Amino acid sequence: MQIFVTVSEDYDQSRLDVFLKDNAGDDLSRSTVQKWIDSGFVTNKTKDQVVHKNGYKVTLGEEYVVDVIARPPSRLEPIPMDIPVLYDEEEFMVIHKKAGIACHSGPGDDSPSLVNGLLHQFKNLSGTGGERRPGIVHRLDKPTEGVLIIAKTDRAHAALSKLFQDRLVEKTYYAWVLQAPVEAEGTINMPIGRHPVERVKMCVREDGRMAITHYKTEKIVQTQTGRKFSLMKLGLETGRTHQIRVHMSKVGCPVVGDSLYSRSAKDYTQYGLLLFAKKLDFPHPFLPDKRIVVELEFPERFKIFERKCPSY
Repeated sequence: MQIFVTVSEDYDQSRLDVFLKDNAGDDLSRSTVQKWIDSGFVTNKTKDQVVHKNGYKVTLGEEYVVDVIARPPSRLEPIPMDIPVLYDEEEFMVIHKKAGIACHSGPGDDSPSLVNGLLHQFKNLSGTGGERRPGIVHRLDKPTEGVLIIAKTDRAHAALSKLFQDRLVEKTYYAWVLQAPVEAEGTINMPIGRHPVERVKMCVREDGRMAITHYKTEKIVQTQTGRKFSLMKLGLETGRTHQIRVHMSKVGCPVVGDSLYSRSAKDYTQYGLLLFAKKLDFPHPFLPDKRIVVELEFPERFKIFERKCPSY
């Protein structure tokens, strides 16, 4: 059996064994992956060479092929799910991903994901991302709602991935945060890596990967009790895991409803995570003179929070 995996921005310059452990299948141990590498089962398809070093640094956009003895078939099942389509073409589409659903299952996680819904609702999806990630070109965190591109063909998957790799996709987010940044508009340039102790979290660390977030304060609300909330417009120059959540927490303005990165922000979890991928603007992958712009209205929970937050 062959497993195909492509290096995303989150894993650029990661060790090969770490990248494969997280991306080549469910419930994989690092020792299993290292045995694959030692046995010559792993090929860098981009460079057409077998890789034998566990610590080999992978690069964004590279494709790897793992030739292994067949494992039990994937337990992915089509599951009915509400997936609104915002833009649709023969080879790709843009959808509205709802909050609370992961884009795909992770190692050891069999809970329903967006992929299960895609398999139920759509006949054709690209297979480039592997059996766990059909159609998935980029990701949004599980609690994050917003616009997401889905590839229907391998050709589209490769072309769209290249757009992300070349940073040609403009991603606009909005978030309600606690407090307000010192500067109303600016750029946060702080490297992000895995938290050394709490492995489900990311953190700012010197040896992390470059992470750049642009922000602009759209509105500040002063509450009756002296608290302050701000509506932020955010743009990502890079796409690290939890990037906005980590950066905003680091500058003292955690996203409202973020129980992972703020003790005080979790007091408002009835609204969910108030981070919203509102807009995507990108060149058509095959038509040079065409741009695609897809934008969502704010979810009702954002509007409810804005009405109620002055009383907090």
